[in-house]
Amino acid sequence: MAEELDLSKMRRILVVNSRSGPAKLSGQVMWGAWAVASYLKTAVKDADVVYLDENNEDDFFAKFAEAVKDRDTACFSVTSMQIKHTLPLIRYVKEKHPGARVITGGIHHILFPEQPHGALIDAAASYELPRGSFLYEFLPKKVRETYRRERAQVLTGFNCSFKCAFCVNSVRNCRYEARPLPEILADLDYVVKEFDPPLVYFRDEDFFFDMEKAKAVIAHILERGYRFKWEATSRVTNFNDTRINDALLERMAGSGCMQLRFGVESGSQKTLNYLRKGQTVAQIKRAVAQCVKYGIGANCSLLTGLPGETPADREETFRLITELHEMGPLVVILGPQVYRPYPGGTIYEEVKKYGLKFPSSFGEWENFYDNNPTGSVFDEDPSYPWLSAEENKYLPRAWEVAHYGLNWSASGNPVKKLIGFWFKHAHWNKRWFGGPDLALFMLIRKRLLKSGI
Repeated sequence: MAEELDLSKMRRILVVNSRSGPAKLSGQVMWGAWAVASYLKTAVKDADVVYLDENNEDDFFAKFAEAVKDRDTACFSVTSMQIKHTLPLIRYVKEKHPGARVITGGIHHILFPEQPHGALIDAAASYELPRGSFLYEFLPKKVRETYRRERAQVLTGFNCSFKCAFCVNSVRNCRYEARPLPEILADLDYVVKEFDPPLVYFRDEDFFFDMEKAKAVIAHILERGYRFKWEATSRVTNFNDTRINDALLERMAGSGCMQLRFGVESGSQKTLNYLRKGQTVAQIKRAVAQCVKYGIGANCSLLTGLPGETPADREETFRLITELHEMGPLVVILGPQVYRPYPGGTIYEEVKKYGLKFPSSFGEWENFYDNNPTGSVFDEDPSYPWLSAEENKYLPRAWEVAHYGLNWSASGNPVKKLIGFWFKHAHWNKRWFGGPDLALFMLIRKRLLKSGI
């Protein structure tokens, strides 16, 4: 990518990450845009780089309008859902500062390299910039506050070598790339010294893909005597005698590991094979049980509503959820969320056979998600042609019943426990994902308590 961008034309650069929906993801790290700002700062001679992330800025547009005044280049990092919020910014640049070059990049262009991007954009990068160190001078104030108060993040590697059918990696020619160990440890030491976080999240898609790196990081935590808790993502297939075994789990627990996140996805082996997960139901159960054995939480993410999924397949997933929940309060159920055909992934190509139409140019994506069933993460009113009317109505609420019925029933809070008992026995056990009580409860959660979960 570096050789295709004329860096000699850049010096005063604005890098922008817009929001992707109505709500801002305040306090969250936007790794892609952060990496771009860091790269341009180091790669462009005498670079003057400003980085703005809409998710973490109050009065964002005013700051954007002020920042772009003296820029020769405005760079925008975009996913498909960010286009709605990015195009108005690009139009503003072209109207008020026509001399500034507009460059867009990010996963949307990587997935749709052939789609025309329009006259407003001077260059669209359909590949990834070289990724070096992350410069903490660009970390937004709200993210810094989150690091200190709640949870910091450290990235130890890029990409994923596995090709799960619902994931963008299934159509990308990428493999896991570990960052150099000295850089990882320097980042971790800096984060601990600067922010003293109570919790560190190792943000890789699979922290344990490179076992030697993972073991070295754990050893470093123990050697330095760090007291923070930490969490990471892992595949359940890592749990065997040669990778995450009893000896390593004991060291992990001793170093402060409090939770591992798993892409469980389904309790149906047929569905797991369809998703190309490369894992079995038995491996799922073993991994979660091993975590519980050593006092490590297991966060289990699951899907439902997939094309080709039968009611019997779905019931196997529901039974697995119940079985994992019964392993104890250390197990957290995330989902089952209804599959959403976002761009990327081999299933995305398959759902087009059902007649779903997707934009053919960059500009057409601007309003695509306004009236489309593939929008919100917790979509409540989908109309997928592969689901029946009844399934479209009730399946999106299965995650609500699982979360409040199962996770809350295991809570130490007596009020949550009582609410959880009701939804577990009156709804989850009966597979009833509706009712006026659920509707009222969610109304209270969303409107009065300003919470979607």
